[in-house]
Amino acid sequence: MANIIEKVPPQAVDVEMAILGAMLIEKEAILKVMGIINENDFYKEIHKQIFSAINDLYIGNRPVDLLTVSEALKKNVMFSEIGGTHYLVELIDSVHTAANAEHYASIIRDKSVSRQLINVGSAMVSDAFSEQNHPDETLDKFQAALFNISQQKGRKGFSSVSKLVVPMLQKLEKLHSNSKEISGLSTGFADFDSQTTGFHPSELIIIAARPSMGKTAFALNIAEHVAVVKKNPVAIFSLEMKQEALMIRLLASLARVNVGRLRNGKYNSLDWPRLTSAAGKIAEAPIFIDDDSDISIIELRTKARKLATELKTKGNPLALIIIDYIQFIHGHGSERKFESRQQEVSDISRSLKALAKDLDVPVVVLSQLSRRTEDRGRKDAKPQLSDLRDSGAIEQDADVVAMLYREGYYNKEDPDLQKKATLIIGKQRNGPTGDVNLIFEGEYTKFSDGSKILDDYQ
Repeated sequence: MANIIEKVPPQAVDVEMAILGAMLIEKEAILKVMGIINENDFYKEIHKQIFSAINDLYIGNRPVDLLTVSEALKKNVMFSEIGGTHYLVELIDSVHTAANAEHYASIIRDKSVSRQLINVGSAMVSDAFSEQNHPDETLDKFQAALFNISQQKGRKGFSSVSKLVVPMLQKLEKLHSNSKEISGLSTGFADFDSQTTGFHPSELIIIAARPSMGKTAFALNIAEHVAVVKKNPVAIFSLEMKQEALMIRLLASLARVNVGRLRNGKYNSLDWPRLTSAAGKIAEAPIFIDDDSDISIIELRTKARKLATELKTKGNPLALIIIDYIQFIHGHGSERKFESRQQEVSDISRSLKALAKDLDVPVVVLSQLSRRTEDRGRKDAKPQLSDLRDSGAIEQDADVVAMLYREGYYNKEDPDLQKKATLIIGKQRNGPTGDVNLIFEGEYTKFSDGSKILDDYQ
């Protein structure tokens, strides 16, 4: 271990000089390399500072040349010690053309990644020897670090708004030209999509309900639309139901066959063609189910990262994660103690939000509501945010909180209420709150948009 630490880290100082020289020669070279490397990818400290000065001048729409860069660095002691402007001349002399700037940038990037891997590896060895953390926590910490290197090519620094404003205007212009467009991932529920503009990357979406309200069915209906209709990969962590039960629900919903008849094998001959047709569509859908009922938040994050990496390598990145449900997940490591279940759920909630940000995908998490909804009586059983079970942190961490409510569940004598359902958007960080009317066909475990039953598949 000592021999490894004593070695000179991977670096290519001559290539660093060449790329800085290319950036001083040709403005286009600056644009080419800015999307590949940043100042932290340079090994030599003064090269980091020269790159940063060039970058700031370029973003500020000011000339980039010997005089302007020298002026920007004139108060830099290190720059003066290496010769100031004369060193910039040396950089220019180190390269004959800016044509190879992108190739130089890729070399610098590769060396930077190697150094990052060495740093992570050294820190991992040190942590493992110290035994201050549970091994599961150490694994999660460094898996996240490695995933960050592979997926994001190192952490980003600050982004100047001058670089962000043009893409944002282009996005707004596109949205304006097609006001019906859903900017995020469509759920298949038009009214819900209209209020949320779909699910967006890095969002944590909570779907909460009392038992038997249909939250699992609703989540599966979303998965059905995303994966079966739109062909986007969906990961489902089912901590409550086994995968066979989920498959029966998917088949019942897609084929519109009574789920009870499927469970007991009493479906009729007319159901069979619909079942085989639905099965064929499901077989082609990129849905991935993990039904481990005893899973920690660390194990869940590890599995999600692994699947996301595999799918990205195949060119069809993960679009959505669904977790059923948060109260079944246990916290970090068997040796970590929490003063209360509320604290543990709070920790899990924060970890799920971090997972959404790390993978840059929406994460839909199902949650139980407390019994207080029923304690208030039938006339006032409509859920509220305060009814979220176990932790107010769930509400705090979530970007969207939507609660399912079926009045007919409490009033079975009224036939007009049996198919009516309401999705109450109680919180939305970037949009309005309000109610979304739905239709629930319990025999098919299928929710549909408000006024009419939609059938996208026939």
